[in-house]
Amino acid sequence: MAGGVPRRLGRALDAGLWLVAGLVAVYSLANVHTAARGHGTADPQAWLLAPIVDIALFVSITADAALSRHGERPDGWATGLRWFCGIATWTLNVWDAAASGDPGAIVAHSIPPVVLVLLAEAAPRYRQRFAALTTVPTSTPPAVAAPEPSPTVALEPAVPEPSVVVAPEPSTAVVPVPRPTGPRRGTGTTIGPRDTGGTGGTGGARGTGRRDLARKLAAVPADDPRSDRQLAADLAAAVGLSPTTARRYITELRQSGVPA
Repeated sequence: MAGGVPRRLGRALDAGLWLVAGLVAVYSLANVHTAARGHGTADPQAWLLAPIVDIALFVSITADAALSRHGERPDGWATGLRWFCGIATWTLNVWDAAASGDPGAIVAHSIPPVVLVLLAEAAPRYRQRFAALTTVPTSTPPAVAAPEPSPTVALEPAVPEPSVVVAPEPSTAVVPVPRPTGPRRGTGTTIGPRDTGGTGGTGGARGTGRRDLARKLAAVPADDPRSDRQLAADLAAAVGLSPTTARRYITELRQSGVPA
């Protein structure tokens, strides 16, 4: 049974018990007042007798309800108080009817107090049974959800880092430039081979080779990784100079402010 149903039944039981107790208190008030006045008790004391007994009974019922909600049972003193208050209420209600010898009056005045006493005795048992219903385990245990599997992380294959291979610098092949030979004008003799780009060449040939080399050198990017030696070897053939002369010209051009 769901936990909310026993709690609703317990509240309904408490409400019914208090309603019966209130009605019995109102019903007994006039009967007890008449019996007290008939035996020498003056007002207002005669009106106080019934409320004294009823309030004690209400306190006992309230304490029993609180103990029952926590699964505890009242001890013998609580039971004795409840029974004494119930019997006192019944006695005060039927005293005049018993003195008159009227069986109908005795029954009519006995039913309300007896019902209240029996209901006050049965209420704690009902509450204990309601509390037991909320703690009884169900026949089939609730299904336990299986734990979700942890996601597997696929490991990427290790990629080897590429090794850096430094290529060796290519060896610069020195290409010999043939020196022109021919008869010297005006002498009739031949002269030996001479480097047209060297210091011994004519000024026109030297200036032309130097200018061509300067233009080639200016076209080389600033971040070119080649050294002066490699540049001289690469540009010498294009401008008609020897690598040695081209390297010397490159050095002179750099000193004069021509960018590499």
